[in-house]
Amino acid sequence: MEGVFGIISPFLTAIIIILIVFISKVLRERSKNEVIMKALEHGKDLSPELLADRRKEKKSDPLASSLIIIGIGVGIFISLYLFFNELKFAAFGFIPLFIGLGQLTAYLINKKNG
Repeated sequence: MEGVFGIISPFLTAIIIILIVFISKVLRERSKNEVIMKALEHGKDLSPELLADRRKEKKSDPLASSLIIIGIGVGIFISLYLFFNELKFAAFGFIPLFIGLGQLTAYLINKKNG
């Protein structure tokens, strides 16, 4: 039973985190919509800032994202090796590691070419 829980718990944790983020976004949008509806009911003028999307456009930094993915790969490799004490399970950490290395290589090539 402990082995099954050990395998399932990371997936359940990821699903719970995704649900929490999704629910918080829905609640935030619902609250914003209620404020807009109350303002309209009372005949108040709405500012453009209230109607505008509050999310700032983030420019993605390929160097930062590649380094984060490399770190995730190393972390997965180390944690799986320490948990199972076998390299065949820890090798799953190589997947994000090599994706991050590929992104880093592409960043360096693009930086060199200007």
